[in-house]
Amino acid sequence: MHFHKSLLVLIFGCFFISGYSQNIWQAQHNSKRYVVKVNNNVVVNDTIYLSVLEQGYENIPLVIKQDGDSLSADNDSYGFKLKMLVLNNFGKSTLQPYNTTPFSLNFKKVDSVQPLYFPQHPKKPYPYVVEDVKFNGNSTGLTYGATLTLPKGKKKYPLAVLISGTGQHDRDYSYSGHHFFTVLADYLARKGIASFRVDDRGIGETTGDFSLATTLDFANDVSEAINYLRKRNDIDNSLLGLIGHSEGGMVASIETSRNKEVKYVISLSGVAVNGLKMLELQNAEILKGLHKSDGLLNKHMELFNEMFQTVYDSKKDDSLELKLEHTVGNWKQKQEKGTIEALNLHDGRDMNLIYRYARTAKTNWYRYMIHYNPEEFLSKIEVPVLALNGEMDIMVLAKENLNGFKKYLPKSTDLTTKIYPSLNHMYQHCVSCTNEEIPELDEVFSQVVLNDIAKWIKQHNK
Repeated sequence: MHFHKSLLVLIFGCFFISGYSQNIWQAQHNSKRYVVKVNNNVVVNDTIYLSVLEQGYENIPLVIKQDGDSLSADNDSYGFKLKMLVLNNFGKSTLQPYNTTPFSLNFKKVDSVQPLYFPQHPKKPYPYVVEDVKFNGNSTGLTYGATLTLPKGKKKYPLAVLISGTGQHDRDYSYSGHHFFTVLADYLARKGIASFRVDDRGIGETTGDFSLATTLDFANDVSEAINYLRKRNDIDNSLLGLIGHSEGGMVASIETSRNKEVKYVISLSGVAVNGLKMLELQNAEILKGLHKSDGLLNKHMELFNEMFQTVYDSKKDDSLELKLEHTVGNWKQKQEKGTIEALNLHDGRDMNLIYRYARTAKTNWYRYMIHYNPEEFLSKIEVPVLALNGEMDIMVLAKENLNGFKKYLPKSTDLTTKIYPSLNHMYQHCVSCTNEEIPELDEVFSQVVLNDIAKWIKQHNK
């Protein structure tokens, strides 16, 4: 993620001097924390220290100077300027990164630096039961760490296993401080629905090597979670279902197609097109966000699709780099010099593209993903399915993937689909709707979607 290095900070403190020895102040704007550390009762010519933790700036020294009727703290080398009215109290603030619109901050005294927090994150005490557990997988041989969330005062309730998307995630499905599954589990529990969320392989309390795993392996992990839940006689397993996000939706499809214990499926931006089509749709949409001309976009996608097809047709023991070099070389021979330069593939730079892509494309996970055929699994599902997508999702495009559910599920399947306007891949109301914007948004999970999920589960529980 790119950040500006020069910051102008305007601090408007309260009109008094603090008389006690608190020396850490912290504020948060979107997914960035701003921390000021001061010695007790600093004066002019003393040094304070500014950190912008998510930008990688830590303890930048700023020397306090008199600046007209106020005070400023400067470090010209880093381009930081902090302006305040009163020493030892920072209070409400306005931050203006270089050449951008100012925004408000509210510094508060803290005993130590606090983690990122978002308004949707639940606060204790919870009106439900939260139990952290560990269990062993009989087939996988792994140990899993997980959290079970149960509604209070209910003997009968639906139960959902939550499945995260692409990448290695903890049980809370954390990204840039947002806890996607914590918010979901909290909302479901308040509506009388239990949930079970598990650390991915190799993170938290779950063992295993994530780098060697495929989507099918993740489905095996879900199988182990279901087996564990079925063995517990203190919880209700009568309506056990799966809620999967993105690749987690694929995992849910795989597991449901083979496991009769699954009674319903909720796919949040789940993939329902084949692997090659998914790559084409994703990359075309991402390239559009770079504002390339239609001609260049088409040329870029033409090259990408040929590279994707090369990987798809290759065997595991093939020299993938050589095959990709041949593919890219043949494609370049057919192009004009200006096109090659515009796509930054001249002077040997195409080799960087080839070797970066080959490193990913040779992994077990990628090879399984590119050969994924949704019909193989969706055609076997007979339980109710709720398939949702954000209209502005550029990773799993709404129309094409929801049409996949309609196409491949048996005609007799109870299927509900819905597209939400203005929501991105993580079900946040977005502005630019790029992947780079996702961590910057305060919203963790759209309340409208949360409500629809709970409402649909409760209707099917009846």
